[in-house]
Amino acid sequence: MSATRIEKDSMGEMPVPADALYGASTARSVINFPVSGITGAAFPDLIRAFAYQKKASAIANADCGAIDRKMAEAIADAADEIIAGKHHQHFVVDIFQAGAGTSIHMNMNEVLANRAMQLNPELKINPNDHVNYGQSTNDTVPTNLHLSALLAWPRLDEGLKAVQDACEAKGKQWARVIKSGRTHLQDAVPITLGQEFMSWRNCVRHVRMNLQRAADDLLELALGGSAIGSGLNTADGYRAKAIEYLRIYTGLKVRVPEDPFEAINSRWAFHNFSGAIRVMAVELTRITNDIRLLSCGPTTGLDEFRLKPIQPGSSIMPGKINPSNPEAMNQLLYQVLGNDHTAYLCAMAGQLDLNVMMPTMAATTLWSMNWLANFLPKFAEDSIAGCTLNEERCKAYFETSQALVTVLNPIIGYQASAKIAKETLTTGKTPKELIREHGILTPEQEAKYYDIDYLTKRYPQAGFDG
Repeated sequence: MSATRIEKDSMGEMPVPADALYGASTARSVINFPVSGITGAAFPDLIRAFAYQKKASAIANADCGAIDRKMAEAIADAADEIIAGKHHQHFVVDIFQAGAGTSIHMNMNEVLANRAMQLNPELKINPNDHVNYGQSTNDTVPTNLHLSALLAWPRLDEGLKAVQDACEAKGKQWARVIKSGRTHLQDAVPITLGQEFMSWRNCVRHVRMNLQRAADDLLELALGGSAIGSGLNTADGYRAKAIEYLRIYTGLKVRVPEDPFEAINSRWAFHNFSGAIRVMAVELTRITNDIRLLSCGPTTGLDEFRLKPIQPGSSIMPGKINPSNPEAMNQLLYQVLGNDHTAYLCAMAGQLDLNVMMPTMAATTLWSMNWLANFLPKFAEDSIAGCTLNEERCKAYFETSQALVTVLNPIIGYQASAKIAKETLTTGKTPKELIREHGILTPEQEAKYYDIDYLTKRYPQAGFDG
């Protein structure tokens, strides 16, 4: 049996593993919530956010004379170790826990108190009275919900930028590869393969901008509102000082809220950020599906380009290569969409002066952000940058598409053009062959109307401008 020590909290004594940095409150939570086995340690950005906030609060409280300076410095030193990635194994509370996040909050308070006393054995630091002075779960957890997403955001944005850059490179590489467009999954007027890839690049760029706008709203923090927004039991000047220290420590332009009560009872900003992730996931799903469609084959599909082969695709069909990378991306994106559904239900479930569903909101959103950040660079590498062109197939689709007769509308009218289109299907001849056979265009007109720039470049497209 593992060695234990006895710790006390307001409910009495609790045995705690002898080497644990946490205390009685955390030990109770471990017993009370044996749910998923996924603990705070699985969310390093959330743990780092708490450490930043507790460091800022400790130093702010020392400045205000609310706690001893040596205590504050020891707490800050312990927080710095956690920010550096140490002691995360001591955050042992299941992510599905008591409402609002009191359990993980006390886990942090206890770890910081015990580690601070190890760093300065002369001190007697209490997790509630000193580490948590002037604070509540109700203002610290919303604060760290926001901070954790802001800390995770750069990695997600970097992954999206990799997809954007890969699409841009292919767009420029294949800028003059003409092919048939498709609307309603039927033949449509020509487009270049480069224009399709560049449109994906521009879409990813726009969802990144949308996410950045949503992230900016997360900079407004509830810290200083204590239990309900009124700031009861906080020292004079504490809120402004704590927010300023957070700016210094994190480099984020965090700010005090316009309404401290709203900052505690509403999770609209976090829900909005999760919604921006949902928009991104919807668009990435669409792009991923298009990649799978355009690369399907190789002999019975569209086969306009081929994906980088990364593994055998079948245990029974020799030589079969599947779109394994985009298939994995699709599955991930469906999970991300489900995570957002959970987050918005949690945001809607706030009652009166507090939302108690924040731990699950944090978990689902950070899962989405971290999983996407992990896989987006690989998606960019394998599903976009690694594609190889089948130019002959693209050219064949362009030349045989009945939609090519659309250029005849201004010359012979819609009805006569429709007859030529139908004739392509009954005779198997290409639009150009029938146009020549019927003498509809002169050679000069044909050269003009079927020029790639005339067909596809009427308007400029973002991404091709430098």
